[in-house]
Amino acid sequence: ERFPNDGNIVEEWSKFPESQAKLYNLILNSGVKSPILVSGDVHMSQILRKDCIRSSDIPEEDENSRRPLPTKRPLVEVTTSGMTHSWGTSFSSQPKHHTLPLWPYSYFVSRTFMTICHFVCPWRDLVIRTDDVRREEEAMRAMQPDSVGGARGKVGKQYDLGLNFGEFEFQFNEEGGGVVSFRVFGKGKDQPPKLQMTWSLNQLSGKSDLAGMTAKYPQDFLTMKRRGTKSKVSSSNDEWICVPYRGIAPALHEYTANAILFVTFCSLFFSPHVLLIAVFVVVRRRWTRRKEVEVS
Repeated sequence: ERFPNDGNIVEEWSKFPESQAKLYNLILNSGVKSPILVSGDVHMSQILRKDCIRSSDIPEEDENSRRPLPTKRPLVEVTTSGMTHSWGTSFSSQPKHHTLPLWPYSYFVSRTFMTICHFVCPWRDLVIRTDDVRREEEAMRAMQPDSVGGARGKVGKQYDLGLNFGEFEFQFNEEGGGVVSFRVFGKGKDQPPKLQMTWSLNQLSGKSDLAGMTAKYPQDFLTMKRRGTKSKVSSSNDEWICVPYRGIAPALHEYTANAILFVTFCSLFFSPHVLLIAVFVVVRRRWTRRKEVEVS
């Protein structure tokens, strides 16, 4: 869905805003109370979030923009893959990239490039987990008698490049509420999860606030409308406008990220070839000079 705006390098879901908006509206208007999107095939794990507000609750540009924030619905997405290869090992599934002599170079290039992507790209839907959020999750899980373990997983940007798989844990209570926990594990046996987050069903349904939104209201939502992200299939007031929960990145950030990634790509992928050519030229020149000395 991303690159540079949202994350996947190949399948640029953001290039199809009408289909994207149609999917979001289908989910939010279908009566599903606490949706979670599950995806994969990007060879890494991530936890993502968009916040959505009804189109009818977004003021026009000439209206007073100081109106209070209306009810928002979060759309949380979790993605996890794979157990054979990943960006933390090698982006390629070909055996030659996982054996000598290519595997050291392939593993270094793959992990380095995607680490830089997560550092410089404006992926504002990538969740950042703080210590306060972790403590809140621990409190929610403590209220569930059958919950497994406490709140673990790292703080900071919620992604992992290593080999991984994910699991869900659902805990329901008699009042009709409950919590959902998502964990990402690596291949190591009996190791703690690499990623973990917990949400209450009320947070996922919009009944209680899912904190952390820093998107500007209504500016970012109006910007999304102008970009044509609003579905053209329907123009009713039931439409939802969804933006990355940390807001829309400035255009300068996007262009700068593209430039940095272009330089990084060229450096990582072409430098070894240039180095080999340079070594060949130097060796050939020395060999030629030695021959000339022997002849003279």
